[in-house]
Amino acid sequence: MSLSHLLNRPAIVTAAMTLLLVACGGASSDESTVANTGADPVENAGVGALADMAVGDIDATVTVIEYASVTCPHCATFHETIFPTIKENYVDTGKIRFIFREFPTAPAELSVVGSMLARCAADKGGNNAYFLVIDSLFKTQRTWIYGDSPRAELIKVAAQAGMDEAAFDACVRRQELVDLINKNVTEGSDRYNVNSTPSFIINGDLRHFSNAEDFSAALDEALEKAAQ
Repeated sequence: MSLSHLLNRPAIVTAAMTLLLVACGGASSDESTVANTGADPVENAGVGALADMAVGDIDATVTVIEYASVTCPHCATFHETIFPTIKENYVDTGKIRFIFREFPTAPAELSVVGSMLARCAADKGGNNAYFLVIDSLFKTQRTWIYGDSPRAELIKVAAQAGMDEAAFDACVRRQELVDLINKNVTEGSDRYNVNSTPSFIINGDLRHFSNAEDFSAALDEALEKAAQ
């Protein structure tokens, strides 16, 4: 599957894509602490589609960065079964700031296009529209990845954010979005040693989780440490 096929056009910006593709599926929670870079997570500046996509209090003492791919089934499972609990107990209560950054996995073209659509939605609807599209991509993952017409299925997802077919085609031509996704991949790999998805950076530490209990315990530990 190529971007040109998705666009029904012979040429597209994919020549500039230098994405580092990684395996979908992080380590188990038993191997949770993989690296300590000593670096605090930094929220990227930008507006609309180019902003860091985040939820939660910007002044929270604990920042979590998730590196994930919309084509990764493990990421979809996390967002459907674990994240709602984390959001209710830690994000909505103002305890943590949660940032979502793209880290594409195979099939690369579809992963990138899905991420671009979500970012384009943010131009009009902000972070809420971004996460609406991300959630829809996760919930319908098998349909748009493995169906007969990924383009048609992705256009249906885009329509939920008020984007028609013309807006879809314009979105996937935006080179600055490809560049931003490349930047997220490079920073995740070089700064935090991310090599699988989903991966989580909790105040600078690279972690992996398989259930809400272990994630909550790690967040409680980080909150306690930040309060000292």
